[in-house]
Order: sequence, then structure tokens, then C-alpha cells
Amino acid sequence: MATTLEELEKRVTVLERLVASPRAETLTLPENPDEWTRDDAIAFLRSRGIQVSEPTGAELALAAEWEAMSEEDKQAHRDYMDSLELDPPLSQIIIENRR
Repeated sequence: MATTLEELEKRVTVLERLVASPRAETLTLPENPDEWTRDDAIAFLRSRGIQVSEPTGAELALAAEWEAMSEEDKQAHRDYMDSLELDPPLSQIIIENRR
């Protein structure tokens, strides 16, 4: 895996920004992530330099559709998704898309 000097410089720039960010040092969140609100999670991600956009209308519609499903239907969907076998594995797909 060849990494160019330009890619390394970008990574260093992002890391320097994160380390120097005053917000990253002052952000206080509940110790247990299970207690975080949606706003807490978004603030945490943004404090680490991760861009988080508001959900689109289509995403909100899908979320509403999911929330309207019965727990049995949700579990059936989770079971189906867990049974999928990707070739190549999802981790490999993500690595390839990062290049």
C-alpha cells in the first residue's frame, strides 16, 4: 500500500488541527456513551474534526419508516443483514474506497 507524501501531509494537518483544537479539550460529555444524547454524539464527532450534516428528507423518511416497524420485523431485518456474506468483505470494500 503506497501512501503519497500529499496524503501524509493531509493526515498530519488534520491531526495537528485536532490536537490544537480548544473545543476538543473543553468538550465534556457523560462518561457512559449510552447516556449521550444525539446532540452530544454530534458535538463529540465535530470536536474531532468529523463533518456531520443534518439528515436529508429521504433519510428522515427512512428513519420514520423504520420506527414504524414492529420489533419482530426489525429483528427479522437485523437477522437477515447479519446472515449476509459479502465477497469481498465489507472491511475490504471500505479500505478500497478510502484509496
